[in-house]
Amino acid sequence: MLRNIASLTGLIAVGVAAGLASPPTHAADTAAAAAKSIYLKERADCEAGRTAEDRATCLREAAAAEQERRRNRLDNTGSLRQNAIDRCNALPAQDRPDCLARIEGPNRPNQKTTTSGSVEGGGVIRETTTTTTGQPTIIIVPGSTAPSTPR
Repeated sequence: MLRNIASLTGLIAVGVAAGLASPPTHAADTAAAAAKSIYLKERADCEAGRTAEDRATCLREAAAAEQERRRNRLDNTGSLRQNAIDRCNALPAQDRPDCLARIEGPNRPNQKTTTSGSVEGGGVIRETTTTTTGQPTIIIVPGSTAPSTPR
């Protein structure tokens, strides 16, 4: 009888361990199902023409995103602002301040940033104008005379 109780206890322990081990598998299945659902929605949007891309490009991008999701390499949780700053930091030093002004807005009183376009229309265009004043340049053309006044 003691032996049967020990066997029963062992079976219960194995069953509990198996039950505890199954949620990660279930979570992985849930994540895979969610990724598949996202892919099917993106594909349907491509087929219906609800994107700013042509159909072939849209389908290719949707498939590539699905593949990266399966590999757990698709990360949309990053900061858009930090991403933009990182892109500005890759530019030569003399171009960085203007790039940052387009992203974060004017950072000097002599700058003006305008935004036009839309993501749906194909892109947002930001233009920063920096007004500078310099020394006036006087140009003297040799051989010119002052205009004579009629008498």
